[in-house]
Amino acid sequence: MSTKFTYYGGMCMSIETDCGFKILVDPFFHPDFCDKARMNFSDIDLVLVTHAAYDHYGDTAEILGKSNAILMAGTEVIRKTEREIGHLPSQRQYATIYGDERYFGDVCVRTMIAHHCSNTKEEADVNVSSMPLGFIVQCNDGVTYYHPGDTSIFSDMRLIRELYKPNIMIVGISRIAEQYPCEMTPREAAMATMMVAPDVVVPSHYSPGSKSLDEFIKHIDSFAPYTKVKSTIGKPFLCSSFICEDIEK
Repeated sequence: MSTKFTYYGGMCMSIETDCGFKILVDPFFHPDFCDKARMNFSDIDLVLVTHAAYDHYGDTAEILGKSNAILMAGTEVIRKTEREIGHLPSQRQYATIYGDERYFGDVCVRTMIAHHCSNTKEEADVNVSSMPLGFIVQCNDGVTYYHPGDTSIFSDMRLIRELYKPNIMIVGISRIAEQYPCEMTPREAAMATMMVAPDVVVPSHYSPGSKSLDEFIKHIDSFAPYTKVKSTIGKPFLCSSFICEDIEK
């Protein structure tokens, strides 16, 4: 039994359990990293969105329009989605807050704190804000994935380690584009990885051509030498509670 992960750039992660349950987290498909036109959205079961920024909200509305997926997110993301595609039935949306947990079959999603901001504009330039989120996804094969979203480093990442013991995490290592803020530097991201202590880390949230990836890998060698870095974009890999390996294509 194992869970399949595929990283698509930005902070977009696909998770597929061994039972075929498919999750997309922060579904922004960075055009310089992957070809969205090749994606099949019709079989997505669950969409998790940490906040309303374009590089996290991404193609949420399109995915929900092309599938029967459930959306779990903050209220600002749900309102943004409904402005774009119309009302979502109650069984297809869950507005969530810190400390929440939801079961989708034998997959458990827990909503975690993130140190950031989230807002979106409605008509007449009314600004709608909500809490930025992170997620813990616990799969049926014992794999636990930590998706911190756009957060700065914070010491309670150690508590997340103690409570949930993630096997795999994604972490932002820079800014998504030059004009935007940087939530964590490569060194801070490596320190965050050390605090969570996963078996596998996926560096994310950096722009094409950035030197941040090389810097992050260098710092990982110092801060978390036993954590395996998976930086390949668009190539799926398998994780179980014992092993992580690439899928040959």
